[in-house]
Amino acid sequence: MIGVAVIDEEASRVVHSTGWDLSKIDSVYTKYETVGAELHELRMNYDITDVFIETALKRFIPGKSRADTLIKLAKFNGVISWLCFETWGKEPIFINVNTARSLYGLSFPRSTKGPQRKKMVIEAVIEKEKTDFSYEMARGGKNYKRGTDDKADAIVIARAGEFLQRNKNNKGYLVEKIVLQE
Repeated sequence: MIGVAVIDEEASRVVHSTGWDLSKIDSVYTKYETVGAELHELRMNYDITDVFIETALKRFIPGKSRADTLIKLAKFNGVISWLCFETWGKEPIFINVNTARSLYGLSFPRSTKGPQRKKMVIEAVIEKEKTDFSYEMARGGKNYKRGTDDKADAIVIARAGEFLQRNKNNKGYLVEKIVLQE
């Protein structure tokens, strides 16, 4: 599943949010073709100036990841990054998910595990984005439909990118190194 979000820079609104479900596609090359076609569709419909991509996982999470999974995800991330470059003619900007969540105002208690975190991200996006974020509940009405967390994460990454772009020329308070005198 790939989460995608488009933000209108002028209005600072989410104008498009979706998830591309690639789970039923067997061939990895067909997945790449599908994503490429979706990216070109986005290019036709929106004037996208910057592309932000969540950085690939770089370390093991005990009990959750294996070397082959990390390699597979990194390769996939690399090809998708290339497709974005090919589509828009500019290098995508990579953002760590934890940095993005922090910039979005999210923090988690230490005891919070994966599924709880995903739910907290979704709820934060629902609260902050209001009607700009559409979602559905799964049967039973207790859980969010599959892919909602990916859509929410895409918005968090896009908002972090928006923040970084707006503040990229801000040098902050200290523009020179402070030298302490003895």
